[in-house]
Amino acid sequence: MRALVRLAGAASALAIALSITGCATPATNQAMVVAKPAPSGKQHPYSASVAASGGAETSALGSTNIDNAELKTAIEKSIRDSKLFREVVDGKGGQYQLSVVVIQMSKPMLGLDFTVALEAGWTLVRASDNKVVMRQVFSSSHTAKLGDAFVGTKRLQLAVEGAARANIEQGLAAIAALDLGGGQS
Repeated sequence: MRALVRLAGAASALAIALSITGCATPATNQAMVVAKPAPSGKQHPYSASVAASGGAETSALGSTNIDNAELKTAIEKSIRDSKLFREVVDGKGGQYQLSVVVIQMSKPMLGLDFTVALEAGWTLVRASDNKVVMRQVFSSSHTAKLGDAFVGTKRLQLAVEGAARANIEQGLAAIAALDLGGGQS
């Protein structure tokens, strides 16, 4: 009888834990977009293309990750919204080619407040002569608190998206500070 009571208690605890944690949800591009004008109001009169790599898909039983396609879309939307470049084009047709690589992302396993740290390498190349005009690594982090979301998987998703958004903001600010001459192909 005691074994049955223990088993029922363990099953109840597991059910509660699963309802609180839920399934992992991927980071979305909408939540990673930087919704600010170009830093210092600078707008480059050139076109740019964007590529993203180093991310990973989120599995239902894993933890939140940043998918390459979602990161690329978030960067493109951020560039369009900020008007940092005249236009964003698909493929390698831009006068400038921006490549962003997720180098590493550290995520907590447990806790009330989740802090995610993200490191990404940003490289901007002028297409006309393949000159690297910027190569920089940006480190960012974001903390999602218990008050932001009760469910742990949602809190982790918010922390991942916030760290990515902060990283995109840093990258765009660095590009805005550049003097991009000769971008014409």
